[in-house]
Amino acid sequence: MINKQKIIISSFLIVFAIVSRLFLRDLPNVETITITALLAGSILGVGYALVIPLTAIAITDIWIGNNSILLFTWSAWVLIGLSGLLLKKQKKDTFRFSLQLTGLGITASLLFFLWTNFGVWLMWPKMYPMTLSGLVQCYVMGLPFLKYNLLGNLVIIPVISFAVVACFKWQHISKSLRKIIRPTN
Repeated sequence: MINKQKIIISSFLIVFAIVSRLFLRDLPNVETITITALLAGSILGVGYALVIPLTAIAITDIWIGNNSILLFTWSAWVLIGLSGLLLKKQKKDTFRFSLQLTGLGITASLLFFLWTNFGVWLMWPKMYPMTLSGLVQCYVMGLPFLKYNLLGNLVIIPVISFAVVACFKWQHISKSLRKIIRPTN
């Protein structure tokens, strides 16, 4: 069942992902789709883990551009969003949740790197020979992009996830205060 709160959170995540992805586009492999996908999966559930990152990517790819590698990049972000489901049952108002999201983000960076570089190797045989050494060469050449992706996620994910934890804490405190302040009949 779709509810108003999920639509608001979804809209916020999509707008955040679009604006930040466009703003950060000049930084190689520093992006916010990973945290957006992880939050969609961990807070909202399966359908949102698929729709939210793909919507943001589709819209921003209009400006940024893409090529046939999109099969690999888009599917990597779907897998990342689905990995957010691992935290679906975790309490969202604890800093442990933020640390778990950061750990998933690091894992997501590695998954994204392995999968998309495999795609580069597979789709552009003129760049790298279709051999094991060609695949290794493709991965080695992609290491600078992995470095920036990891560094970006090591900053972006904790900052955003701490903000999310703070929002959940505030929501919990505010509900408790309303109960205390509200007179009983």
